[in-house]
Amino acid sequence: MQIKRLILQTSALEKLTDFYIKLMQLPVKKSGVARQSPGVGGHDQKEIAITIGSTELVFQQAKAADPFYHFAINIPANKIEEAKEWLKDRVKLIWMNDYKSDVADFVTWHAKSVYFYDPAGNILELIARFDLDNQTSEPFSSKQFLSVSEIGLVFPEKQFDKRIEKLIKQYGLSYFPKQPPLPQFRAVGDDEGLFIIVPENRHWFPTSKASGVFDIQIEGEANGKFCLRL
Repeated sequence: MQIKRLILQTSALEKLTDFYIKLMQLPVKKSGVARQSPGVGGHDQKEIAITIGSTELVFQQAKAADPFYHFAINIPANKIEEAKEWLKDRVKLIWMNDYKSDVADFVTWHAKSVYFYDPAGNILELIARFDLDNQTSEPFSSKQFLSVSEIGLVFPEKQFDKRIEKLIKQYGLSYFPKQPPLPQFRAVGDDEGLFIIVPENRHWFPTSKASGVFDIQIEGEANGKFCLRL
């Protein structure tokens, strides 16, 4: 699965603009009026569009207060330590007691990750997946942000299983083979694109922030093109 375009909401648009341009050194386009999407309300919104490798990440000015999300960005398989050093001068990395480190070692996923926040409280992750053939000898920079490879989806607890079953059936998806389904944690997709699905109010790893249900739109490819709105 590939995530081609991800549309999220924020109440901190100007702060995010500065963060992604100045600190993350990513291309950012600003727009006074959001592009209208079929089935989305007709109110005009300010937005920014950030190019993250093959993914366009869009933040729109939120109507509700302080939405936040969790998403991950793939980097080359051999660059996690360089990415950590690159980030240390820009953000505060999240320490993980489980690993006694600021690098998470997901042994069964064949991957390592580092985590940090952006100014809107979004939980970002840079992840090196060892089973992808994408190593490089170039020094690390934001040019090695390859794509948004994970986005967290949150469903009300009472609807959790039913909503996941519907999602899998509607888009012809399957559970991530490296992660058996757990009662409150499901991973759907593959190394190039994953939905990380949790029930509302479950803490996002590796933080104590409880997940919330916020507007989200995902455009991608999995058995054909899809557009998912939640």
